[in-house]
Amino acid sequence: MDNELGYALGTWTLAQIRDPDRPPQTVFSLLGREWELLPDVFPPYTDPGPGLFASWVPYEEGCRFLEMGCGAGVAAVVAALRGCGRVVALDVNPAAVENARRNAARHGVADRVTAAAGDLFDPLDSGEVFDVVFWNAPFIEAPEARPYGGDIERAVFDPGYGLQRRFFREAAPRLADGGRVYLGTSDAMGNPRKTLRAAADAGFTGRRYRTQSVALAAADLGDSPVVRAHADDRGTVGMDYTLYEFRRR
Repeated sequence: MDNELGYALGTWTLAQIRDPDRPPQTVFSLLGREWELLPDVFPPYTDPGPGLFASWVPYEEGCRFLEMGCGAGVAAVVAALRGCGRVVALDVNPAAVENARRNAARHGVADRVTAAAGDLFDPLDSGEVFDVVFWNAPFIEAPEARPYGGDIERAVFDPGYGLQRRFFREAAPRLADGGRVYLGTSDAMGNPRKTLRAAADAGFTGRRYRTQSVALAAADLGDSPVVRAHADDRGTVGMDYTLYEFRRR
C-alpha cells in the first residue's frame, strides 16, 4: 500500500457514513435531479467525485453503455437520459442494484436501464460488448490482506489494487471495436501508477481525460496525523478528481 493519505481519508469517509448520529438520508440532490438512496449503498453526495465523473463521461446517442459499480445508478440513468441505446448497471452489492432500478424508474428510463448484481462482469451474457464502460472505481488502496467489512466498503477500498487488475483483464473482451473505458479516480488519494500498470498489462493505453483540483480543509477531515502532515500553511489538503480514458492497443 503506497498512499497513506488516501487510506486515512477512506477510513475517515467510512466512519462518517457509519456514524450512528448521522441523520438518515433517503433522497439526495445531484446534477440538478433528486435521487433515492437505500441503506447499505454508498451515498454519492459525500464528495464531489460521483457527480463530476457522471457529468464528464462522454455519452453518445445510441451507444451501448455499461456502468460498473453503479451504486445508486446515477451515471446509468444519465446515460439513458442522454440517449444511449442500451444501458446496463452492475454492482456486487444487491442493494445498489435495487437502488439503480428505483432511480431508473424515478426518472422514467426503467425501460432502457438493466441492472444486475454480481462480481465485476459476471452477470453479463456471453459475448455482450459495449461502446463505453464507466467505473467510478473504489480507488482507495487498502492493504492486500484487508478483508471487507460490509458492502459499502467495497465502494471505497481496493485491497492491493487486485480489483483494478481484474477489471482491466475482464474489460478487454467486453469492448466493441473502438470502445473506451472511463475510470474515475484520484491521483492524490489513489494510486495512478498501479492503475496505469494494470491497464497496460491488459493491453490498454490510458490518458487523463478530465480532472478537477479541490482544496479541502484539513480540520474537516478528522484528526489523523497523516492528514495533518499533508496540510499546507493554510491548513488545506490538495485533492483532485480525475477521469481517465483507456483504449485497447
